Amino acid sequence: MESISIRVLLADDEAAIRNGLQNAIPWEQYHAKVVAVASNGQEALDLIRSYLPDLVIIDIKMPQLDGLEVIRRTKAAGITCRFLILSGYDDFYLAQKAIRYGANGYFLKPLKIEEFKDELSRQYAEILSHHHSSAAARNLDELMESSKIFFLNQLLLNEIRDESEIERRRTMLSLTLFDTPYRVIVCSAVISNDRLLPALKQAKSLFISAFSNQSIEAWILREKQLVLLISDAQNKELCAIREPIASILCHLKQQTGIRFYTAISTLADQTEQAAAAYTDALRALSYHIYERENDVYDDTMVCRQKPSFSPSSIAYDPMISCIERNDPDEIKRCCAQFVHSLFFTQLPPPDFIRGMCIHVLTNIRVRFLAKHTELSPEEPIRPDDVLLCHTITELIEWLTAGFLSLSESYKRQKKSSDPIIETAKEYIKNHISSNLKAKDVAATVNLSESYFTIYFKTKTGQNFRDYVLNARTDLAKKLLLEQRLSISEIAYATGYQDYRSFSRAFKNVTGISPSDYQNR
Repeated sequence: MESISIRVLLADDEAAIRNGLQNAIPWEQYHAKVVAVASNGQEALDLIRSYLPDLVIIDIKMPQLDGLEVIRRTKAAGITCRFLILSGYDDFYLAQKAIRYGANGYFLKPLKIEEFKDELSRQYAEILSHHHSSAAARNLDELMESSKIFFLNQLLLNEIRDESEIERRRTMLSLTLFDTPYRVIVCSAVISNDRLLPALKQAKSLFISAFSNQSIEAWILREKQLVLLISDAQNKELCAIREPIASILCHLKQQTGIRFYTAISTLADQTEQAAAAYTDALRALSYHIYERENDVYDDTMVCRQKPSFSPSSIAYDPMISCIERNDPDEIKRCCAQFVHSLFFTQLPPPDFIRGMCIHVLTNIRVRFLAKHTELSPEEPIRPDDVLLCHTITELIEWLTAGFLSLSESYKRQKKSSDPIIETAKEYIKNHISSNLKAKDVAATVNLSESYFTIYFKTKTGQNFRDYVLNARTDLAKKLLLEQRLSISEIAYATGYQDYRSFSRAFKNVTGISPSDYQNR
């Protein structure tokens, strides 16, 4: 028991504190090992549930959940671990509250390292004493189980690659399943509420029962997925594995009302192949986006055909036009038509579909804002949001929402547009190739030159000279990419009298020369 390392979790929203604790403390001298690091309270709570650490060193003030709430929820869940509180707030009330919640120590920032090291020694003694208690056998079983899950998680997530270390830990944990060929099975659902975890636990029991005649390891990964390793020495036909799984999923839906989907990996015959098999299962699992009647997926359904669709074939102008017209039904039809145009085969890779949707929405925004420079940019697209789309219908709705947001912004800002400024911009656009002067534009809108320049700057946020320079540069970019005109011709088309003046102005705005922009 003397050799047992205590498992430590660090939680602090400041990266400098997390990194400092990891690097400044010689953890091995205190029979300790940092098994996980969290940057907010919710992440800390999830990792505590996954890794069951012996000691948690946690900041009081963190995003999502504070340290005190993490302690409270951990204790309420019946998880036994010790807590050391860190705080930058010299507040005795917080210290009292932390102790009342079950904290075993309280330290103020900046941390005194030597004092903290002494506390680590004391905590190790307390934890070791606990292991030697009358419940030592049970605790050791729990320790072995959590160590096994920790090892399996590392294995699947490709966090441990040294083959000798993998074999040493596999032997220590008595994982005989890897002595025969095996498959990775992943089971999940699209929901993410409080109903999921109990349903996953129920699914775990059903899987273990259904495959009781085979070696099996089953655990819940980060409260989101049920992961199973199942021996398959006979290399069974996939249908022989699919059938009991389909039956389990049907039973779960009847009992919980939750629709689960499951994927089966290809066969693996070495311990270190677990990460590749897990990735293989996740790839197959992503095909649930097509809502097939049977919710069991495997490698035979994965499309490996190279997409015939090219981003260069996207017709942006019709999309921009329907956004300008602000017709929700037309926008939805346009988005649906685009998504369905991506189906170069019956079930194209879901990552390809999602990636192209992100691509088209990003490019539409860039092109639309370049065309309508009067619009204020909205919040940037968050690509991760597309991962929340679990069906093709939801993906079309996500794309439609992005187009509608741009359309509504255009409609709103167009309503409040200034007729004088709009007339001035239209004049600039139509005379971009000439020697534009503020007095000529001012005369068009019946204002004096001095008043017009002040008015223009107030309404647009740009002075007249900069606006014209940017308008010329935007037009030049478009012409350069079309590559139908020479650079000298583009210089004249954008209002410059010679190539050198154009090149100098273009580089001042973009940072690169016109020829480099055209050839990149």
